[in-house]
Amino acid sequence: MKILKKNLNFLLPIKVKNLIRLGRNFDGGYLVCSDTLNKCRNLITLGVGDDTSFERDFNKLIKPDNIHLYDYTVSHKLFFYIILKYIRRFVTFKAKASNIIDSVNSFLNFKNFISQSNVKLFKEKVVSKIKEKNNVDLSKIFLRLKDNTNNLVKIDIEGSEYEIIDTLIEFHNSIEMLIIEFHWINKNKEIFEESVKKLNDKFKIIHVHANNYILPKEEDYFFDVIEVSFIKRKNIKNLNEEYRYQFPIDKLDFKCVKDRPEINFAFSK
Repeated sequence: MKILKKNLNFLLPIKVKNLIRLGRNFDGGYLVCSDTLNKCRNLITLGVGDDTSFERDFNKLIKPDNIHLYDYTVSHKLFFYIILKYIRRFVTFKAKASNIIDSVNSFLNFKNFISQSNVKLFKEKVVSKIKEKNNVDLSKIFLRLKDNTNNLVKIDIEGSEYEIIDTLIEFHNSIEMLIIEFHWINKNKEIFEESVKKLNDKFKIIHVHANNYILPKEEDYFFDVIEVSFIKRKNIKNLNEEYRYQFPIDKLDFKCVKDRPEINFAFSK
């Protein structure tokens, strides 16, 4: 169990009663507040990759008006490459048959999901300022929704999240809940702290999970990749806030990478 230094208490999550998990029980699943979730009519996902388990769970549970997916890297080629990769690893005894089956199912789930009437995939790169034809910014993303209030926004864009923090704050009134995967934190210490503290003005953190894709070193400032769930400050009912200090949460949090150790940690009191 790693005890975090007090200077990281700006990440300390408040306790909410109804935390639930959407998405699969490894990388791709995130914890949300079910009370706030019920207020969300749209889901905006920035960065999809090969996994739509979170989006599919949201769709089943909420029956939303819109699910807009943004990822310029997603194509049939991506899925075929992943399937081929696991076939090659299976032949060389480096992967299981279940890995091939999972990758095929991911492709079929994705194909079926984006064919639904309330789901749209935009093969565009999310940026702070539009410079190229396939670029899109947050202003355009929100304008594409007829009713751009009551949104859940989920972000996993491999380090580009820092570039759009200020614009996210501009649209805070439209966002009920926000999930961000922060990347490469140790080399972005200052901008990471600045970004979270800015968001804390409009939102409250309800959950933090350390992604074990990169295991921490003793000399590191913090974990290199973390997943943070926020809700709009107005959605906090209890004025006497209690905080959750120890993570991961049993039966809700799962390792992102199955064959690596989970990262156990606690905030300082």
